[in-house]
Amino acid sequence: MSALGLRASHRHGRHAADRGMSTADPIEQLWSFVAAAGNADAVVFDTETTGIGADARIIEIGALLISDDAPIYEYDQLIQPPTRLPAGITELTGITESDLADQPDAGFVIPQFLTAIRPLLLIGHNVSFDIRMLNIEGGLLGCREISNAFLDTMTMSRRMFPNAPSCSLQEVMRLLDINEIEEHRAISDARQTWQCFQQLKHMKDPVVLPDDEVEESRRRHAMTKRRRTNAYMRSSYLSNRNTTPVNAKPDGMVIDQFVSGVTVSGDTVHQDVLSRYGYDAWLWVTVSHGIIESGKNTGHPTLCVALDGVEIGRIPALQEERHRGQVPPEGAVMVAHIPNSKADRENGIYRLRLQMPAENSRED
Repeated sequence: MSALGLRASHRHGRHAADRGMSTADPIEQLWSFVAAAGNADAVVFDTETTGIGADARIIEIGALLISDDAPIYEYDQLIQPPTRLPAGITELTGITESDLADQPDAGFVIPQFLTAIRPLLLIGHNVSFDIRMLNIEGGLLGCREISNAFLDTMTMSRRMFPNAPSCSLQEVMRLLDINEIEEHRAISDARQTWQCFQQLKHMKDPVVLPDDEVEESRRRHAMTKRRRTNAYMRSSYLSNRNTTPVNAKPDGMVIDQFVSGVTVSGDTVHQDVLSRYGYDAWLWVTVSHGIIESGKNTGHPTLCVALDGVEIGRIPALQEERHRGQVPPEGAVMVAHIPNSKADRENGIYRLRLQMPAENSRED
């Protein structure tokens, strides 16, 4: 395939990747990538996986082939793993089990991918992790390990910003004034890694951050780490539970995210309604906008939660601030959960937790 043909294919494929998953035929896309790699001298790539432990498996590969310091082809492929997809990974990446259901497995993708990139310089962010994942998958398939020369933009970032508390891809983009959000999708992360690489390699001297910027970076890093830790904890908690709501779903726009559990205030006076379902029940509720009518936060906006037509309670003012703007003015249908905690069981109390999207923050 000519260079012109590769660039045309690159432009055609990008729109599908931007929508979150490729619509190209996996066989055609893989063989086009292999052919294009023959004209490349480097590859910028990223993987998304089921986790970070020894039993993790690859669920997506994204790669930019580079020739003469310019991208010539993009490859983006979802991979169906032999294990269940953790809920925390879905939360992080947006990839669902249904997205992976009709995708090829590693045996189809990995051997040809490894063959294509063996002659190339590897570029990535924390690229040793991605190389390790490729070699784990390849080893399970009897493929020879790759031991290519590589350049790591995380290592380059640590050298150029020696006092930065974090050199995550998102933080490096901030330090380099790249106004984009890390999507935790393989092809977009590969593109952003290439942008960072282009700037980092032209920096002549390290940059020492002022104290206030160091502190702000440390705060952002702590918040990101907390969110990710919470995601994996929720993933573990939800993995053995049936979270399908057991009551009738009301009419209305549905927001069914399980990212942030918010305790509903006032629920203890509605034990007759909650006890009908029992502990560990998942329920459809309606959520509408309201105003706190008494107490120190009188007049503060809130979200009112109703179960089966009965208003159970409202979320606290602080939580409303953290989740402001997530529920449309007309309200929404959402999921709530009656926790099965030891303390509640011992006291015979039923509580309700509203399942919300991730908290807003100053960095969003």
